Amino acid sequence: MKAHKKSIWVASVVTLLLVVTGCSPNQQEIFTASMKMQAAKSMQAHTTMTFQLSCSDFDPAVQAQIDQATLFVNNAKVDLNVKTNANEQKTAVQSQIDMNLALQGMNISVPVWADADLTGNTPKITEIIKVPQLAKTTLPPQFASKDYMVISPTTTSTSPLNSIDMNQLMNFSKTFQETETNFLTSYSQRFNPKVNVIDNGIQNLQTDDGVKSARMYEITLNDAQFKDFIRYTVNNFVQDQEAMNFVKTFMDSVLGFSQVPDKAKTLSDFDQAFSEFNTNRPQFLANFNTAMDQLNDVTILGDKGLDLQYAISGGYVAQKSGSIDLKVNLAQINAFVNNLNGQSSAPVEAKGNINLTVKFTTDISSVNIPLSIQLPTVNSDNSFNTTDLMSLPTSK
Repeated sequence: MKAHKKSIWVASVVTLLLVVTGCSPNQQEIFTASMKMQAAKSMQAHTTMTFQLSCSDFDPAVQAQIDQATLFVNNAKVDLNVKTNANEQKTAVQSQIDMNLALQGMNISVPVWADADLTGNTPKITEIIKVPQLAKTTLPPQFASKDYMVISPTTTSTSPLNSIDMNQLMNFSKTFQETETNFLTSYSQRFNPKVNVIDNGIQNLQTDDGVKSARMYEITLNDAQFKDFIRYTVNNFVQDQEAMNFVKTFMDSVLGFSQVPDKAKTLSDFDQAFSEFNTNRPQFLANFNTAMDQLNDVTILGDKGLDLQYAISGGYVAQKSGSIDLKVNLAQINAFVNNLNGQSSAPVEAKGNINLTVKFTTDISSVNIPLSIQLPTVNSDNSFNTTDLMSLPTSK
């Protein structure tokens, strides 16, 4: 799950920001469908990802090591099948994630089940991971024969969750989704980047729910457009008072249910820091825009740029797909960092080029249709808890 998030981090962040636009009918269609997806109580999402990596112009010794690494990355495939059931308030959620990773000559399957229930006085959170055979060989002998690893942070005295006011967390869980939706709906009317959303017409789409008629939308950005989008987004968000108020409300809520030492002082310090940031917003944006000017000399996206596609059916997103072509020149990055730091001495030499293309497709089905999720039965014979693993004495 974490690998999936990291691999499409850039594409996901850009996707989130790109759909928060209400200035054209095409943008509004994607935004509305995305908001409906946020409110869905159940769904199944099947994601596939592929990677293509090439590196050049490194020192010979480094280049040889990188060439070996690319053998594992190139043509690797990640396959994720996620099923989720939740209640109306999203305070009770069950999910099943079947993750499969295909590398050169190797296939790794990692099923994961998660069960979270915050509706009672005592929160219950459990995550069960079926340990792949490859990982079992690295476990201590007493755990190596067991099939499941159980993570249950709410049952341990040292859990971070024990420092949270659960009543306030419950209230936050119930109310924040509506607050977030209201803010995004309002903010979308004031967020108008120069992004063209192309309507590619209606197509028949094969899904797990059968063939659906879907309208296809596409967003493409090259390197210069991507940088312009980043510049516009930061400037627009920081200068928007409702956006700043939303950030403060969110942070006040998080600090409110966190049982940090001397909470009153922590809240006071945050209020002061936030007030100072508000006062210094013009200077912050001036520094940011200067950095963006310098970033014009640094390549981020390659020739294929960023390409995101959405299929909207019945008011919901039925499919998302895309590709991002990353291009990194280490000499350019090094010069950019040195300029930001105001370094006047001779910079440390850096050289090498990295090209990484990530492609992904997510098919979404069974929206608001209850799904069958069966958590495996775990006991002391077939599983171990992470607390048992961490309590083992360390060898010196």
